[in-house]
Amino acid sequence: MENTNEQERKAHPKQGFPNIPGVKYTGLMTTGDLFDFGPQFKSGILTTLPPVVTSPYPVFVPKTDKDGNDIAGVRFPDVEVPLATYTGWALRGAAFAADDLCDGFGQAIPLVKTKAERLASGDPRLSLEERYPNHEIYGKKVQWAARKLQHQGFMLAEDVERAVQAAEASGIGK
Repeated sequence: MENTNEQERKAHPKQGFPNIPGVKYTGLMTTGDLFDFGPQFKSGILTTLPPVVTSPYPVFVPKTDKDGNDIAGVRFPDVEVPLATYTGWALRGAAFAADDLCDGFGQAIPLVKTKAERLASGDPRLSLEERYPNHEIYGKKVQWAARKLQHQGFMLAEDVERAVQAAEASGIGK
């Protein structure tokens, strides 16, 4: 029998979120309705109370890469050279409204350290040792990603330096 996560993944193939062990992907999306407060709303005057509920906001969901990180947007070194899958969503825990979408909270799902751990758990994401066989490779990848963003105008030189220093100080690849 397929596990629940695999069944959900097949039900939502366009999102591309990987089947990470222990992570439930439901395909839930936050939605909201537009409200009409009347013709003077833009001037700060509410003439229709309660407001008329109109069409819902359109919902756009970014595609993810093979790690489950969003493809769209500015990919800072933490995402371009990942140590985890970073999501803009999370599900509530068992103590309160289990598996309901927890609006406004994301999560970091760490990559496993070794290939053996990855294979044993069935995690489709490459392990840290497979991505960064040594500390120098990890540091160079972070430096490249940060300098690329600096060149594009998305990072300041001082932020590039901080990212590189953090990578050098880390134990990744050691």
